[in-house]
Order: sequence, then structure tokens, then C-alpha cells
Amino acid sequence: MTRVSDLQRTRWAVATGFFLQGLVFAAIVTQAPRIKDRFGIDDGGLTLILVLVAVLSGVGSVLAGLVAERRSSAVALRVALLTIGAGALLVGIAPTVPLLVGAFVVYGLGVGAVDAGMNMQGVRVQEAYGRSIMASFHGLWSVGGILGALYAAGVAEVDLPFAASLAVVALVTGAASTAAATRFVDVREHDPGLSGAGLDLPWRPVLVFGLVVLVFYAADTGILTWSTVYLEDALDASTSIAPLAYGAYQGGALVSRFGGDLVVRRLGAAPVVLIGTTVGLVGLLTVVVSPAPAVAIIGFFVTGLGLAILAPLSFAALAAAVPPGARDVAIARMNIANYLGAIMGGGLIGAAASADHLRWAFVIPLVTVPVVLLTARSFGAARQRL
Repeated sequence: MTRVSDLQRTRWAVATGFFLQGLVFAAIVTQAPRIKDRFGIDDGGLTLILVLVAVLSGVGSVLAGLVAERRSSAVALRVALLTIGAGALLVGIAPTVPLLVGAFVVYGLGVGAVDAGMNMQGVRVQEAYGRSIMASFHGLWSVGGILGALYAAGVAEVDLPFAASLAVVALVTGAASTAAATRFVDVREHDPGLSGAGLDLPWRPVLVFGLVVLVFYAADTGILTWSTVYLEDALDASTSIAPLAYGAYQGGALVSRFGGDLVVRRLGAAPVVLIGTTVGLVGLLTVVVSPAPAVAIIGFFVTGLGLAILAPLSFAALAAAVPPGARDVAIARMNIANYLGAIMGGGLIGAAASADHLRWAFVIPLVTVPVVLLTARSFGAARQRL
């Protein structure tokens, strides 16, 4: 990875991993109504499956750390991408509920491994560039998610069979990941036994930046899951207006991630964390007190604009704060906070929503996100090469 052209190809290869993760995730999750209809599953049953996926994703993240340690993060990401493609195919062709659950087991393990592997690779590419580019990688995840949702809407409109739609996703994932894998950063961490011993891992930065990841994904999952319901039930928005809350949040996240690297290069990571968190809190407060759907939609956009930068900066800061030999394993362990946050955010806000307190459900992230402000100095202390 010495020549500029080789480095650019590697960057695009790793970006492909982020894109495919978002694409497959959205292509499956946004077809939840088709899954419910096909198997006769109620909301409770679907929720249990999604929780199972989140739990297994944590296991997959740990497994990716083991593979990265014994082989390389390039191998871990390549295998993980093929696994989510296989998981998507199995979800599509599963004939019974037990086999559907089995398919989601495969997919869940793959999701966690991809999340860990793509961030392991991303921080290595950023290190080679010598400046902040992690936010743009996460931006590609968002682009993949948007295109995956559009794809799901399109196949539903033309009534393409569910199995065929996910078979196409699996084929694209397999072909693209196989092509991209030849350009991954194939470097092994020379620290055998670290993930097995566990105690040798530098836990303080894992816990500090993991707390930021947990708080972010708790808010992120709650918003993505309940924003549309909030507009419909609490603010009496029409069915055509309510989904704009989801779109506004994702739009803010895209701006944050594709523009965030430039701001980090100019101001530094710590000031950006402070600014992003503050902007996100302003957005959440706007959502909570909004008198009308239009105001809430603006609030969700501002929330995404502020908070979406936190996850990529956390992975970059962790990579800079731990010894090189512990980097991949540390990322794999910290990535577990992603799924803990997702379970916590969806569960707490969901509990408030089921108790007919939708307007106040978003007070939960409003009071948890300020914790990030206490960690901002750690982003500067990591001495990142940004």
C-alpha cells in the first residue's frame, strides 16, 4: 500500500464492505412485513428474532477478532461478507419458521463479524492515508442502507418473489465482496493469544470509546425504529408524511459522515465530538417539544447531523489509543457495545412507546447522550493522525 493508486483501490475495496453491509441489512429488515405475512409471525415473534440477531452479532464480532488475530482482518472481513450473503439467501428460501430462525442465526453471526472486520480494515486505511477518512466509510454504509431500502420497495412493487429478491442480494454481495477482497489490507497482528487471554487487552480505551458507541447506537436504533410511529401516533402525521422522519435522520447522517472528515482535519476529533453531541442534543430536544410533524422532521435531521459522526470517530480513536498488536481484537471487543446499544435503545424507547408515552420516549436518548460530553477529551488524548 505504498503507491497512491494502490491505496485508493484499497480504500474503495474497504468502502465496498461498508456499502454491502448497509445494503444487505436494509434489504432484509425493510422486508419485515413480507416475512411476517409469509410465516404468520406477529410483532412479538419478529422482535424476538431481531433481538436474537443482535445477540448473535456480538458473538460474531468476537469471532472476527479471533480470526483477525490468527489470520488477518482481511480474512475475517472476506469470510464475514460471504456469510451475510449466505444468510440473506437462507432467509429468502427458508420454508419454515425454525429454518428461518436458523437462517437469521447465520446472518446475525455474519453481521457482527462484518461490523468488526470493516472497522478493523477502515482504521488501517485511515492510518495509511494519514488523515481522517473513517466517517466517509460509515457514510457508504448509510448509502448502502438507503439503496437497500429502495430495492426492497421496488421488488415489493413489482411483486418479485421474496426468495428471488434476496437471492439477487446474495449474488451481488458474493460477487462484490470476492472482487474487493483482493485489495483488503492483509496484515496480521503479531500478538498471538491476546484474544484468548483477554486480560492483556487494554480495556480502558475499549470501555471509554465503547460507552460512546453504546450511547450512539441506543439513540440511533430508537430513532430508526420509532420515529415514523412517533410522527403518526403522537403528532397525527399522515402515512405519507410520517416516513420522512426516518429519511430526515438518515439525510442528516449522510451530511455528517461525508462532511465530517473535513471538519475533523481542521478542528480535531475532540472539538467535533463536542460540537456533534451538542447539535444532536438540540435536535433531540426539538423532537421532544415539537408541536407539529414538520418541526419533528427538522429535529430528526439535526439529530442525525450531530450524532452520526460519533461512531466512526470512536473506532478511529480506539485504534490510535491501543498498541498496534491489540488493535483488531480491541475493535472486535468494543464493537459489542454496538449491539448492546441497539437492544437497549429499541427496548427502552419501545417500552415507553407501548406505554402511550411516545412524545416522552425520546427523552431517553436526550438524557443519555450527554454522557458523551464527558469522554470528549479522550478523543484528543488518543493523538490520532488526522
